[in-house]
Amino acid sequence: MDGRRPLPEDLVVDILLRLPVESLLRFKCVCKHWYALIKSPSFIEKHFHHKNNCARLLVCNLKVAREVDAIVRSVVFSLLPEEIVPGVTPEQKTLLQLPRVADFTCVAGPVDGLFLVQKKFYGDDVCLGLWNPATREFRPLPPAPFEIEYFFSDHDHQFGLGFDLLTQDYKVVWIRVFWDEPGQGVYPRVYACVYSSCNNSWKHLTPEFPSSSTLSAPLDATYLNGVYYWLSRGLDEIYTIRSFDMGSEQFREMQVPDIPSEHWGTLTLRGNSLALLTGDPGKPMTSIYDVWVLKQEGIWSKVLTVQPHIDAHWPRNIWDNDKMVFEITETSQLVLYDPTTRQVTDLGFQLDLNIAGCWVFNYKESLAPIKRGNETQGEVEQIEHFFYTIPMDEDLKDLEYKIL
Repeated sequence: MDGRRPLPEDLVVDILLRLPVESLLRFKCVCKHWYALIKSPSFIEKHFHHKNNCARLLVCNLKVAREVDAIVRSVVFSLLPEEIVPGVTPEQKTLLQLPRVADFTCVAGPVDGLFLVQKKFYGDDVCLGLWNPATREFRPLPPAPFEIEYFFSDHDHQFGLGFDLLTQDYKVVWIRVFWDEPGQGVYPRVYACVYSSCNNSWKHLTPEFPSSSTLSAPLDATYLNGVYYWLSRGLDEIYTIRSFDMGSEQFREMQVPDIPSEHWGTLTLRGNSLALLTGDPGKPMTSIYDVWVLKQEGIWSKVLTVQPHIDAHWPRNIWDNDKMVFEITETSQLVLYDPTTRQVTDLGFQLDLNIAGCWVFNYKESLAPIKRGNETQGEVEQIEHFFYTIPMDEDLKDLEYKIL
């Protein structure tokens, strides 16, 4: 014995909660007790909500490699610092780089630090995967059991990633709308399935909303307290909100503030509240945006009106409650706009505006594991192996036949 007394357990926990995920993954090897502690659900939740784990901007930038071929793409996930100094382009930390892929299509999230990624697979079908950038854990999802006719064409689809608070289960709801080919005489149909990460399986749902309604993808994962939300617009040009309860696995409908039919709208999160962003985007110097926050079901409060004095643009997200991220159309830049100071900060990204290939997220790193049935957590796959990376000597004509 060297006479030194061990630190009190509560002090050890308090110190560990302040550390980044990268350090905690190493410290799991210190002893069995720390391994069990860091993997425990209570520690994972406390760490995610700790004041030291601040939300940061994470940007996914997708570009077409035109020097090679239009179907060859590069994908880079970049993390920005906690504090962005006005007028100073921030440093970028690369979390993932896929330099030559052909099948990456989109990413959605995050929920508890987890993302849902999508790739194209044999024509119009797609495959999905769950990814934790902080732990680098990745799990491909099994194919969804959509029973569709061969003559249906995929008209629209939306995803929702969330957490069942009762069963402690991450779930993915997938909604697809199909139109029949001309002359078949079948009305548009809405199909839905939900995936359970604990069971590693899908099951069919019965969505109770018309196929004529269009669901809009939110700017961020609009999941709160067990419920996922989408903005919906019908043929009558009226906006409503469709929601899905991850516990009861039921769809619901909710009203929104009156939005002029000529205005654009989208959902996102503002802090721990569901937010509705509306406006007339794109107009140089004159676009006006309103930010509404849901106080309780059916009751909305306008908390912010912004008129950014910038060139032609498109909104990408809200950050730090009132700052907004925009694409600048003419220069293909991504900028941060502070409505209080009217300061515009170049975030250092050159976008490819010929494709819908930029996503901006509010991201907090997480220790959350991705459960997969009876599989052990040691059996970790890599996201790089999920997508098809094109060898330098690949015949692109043969590749296009494989992908399309």
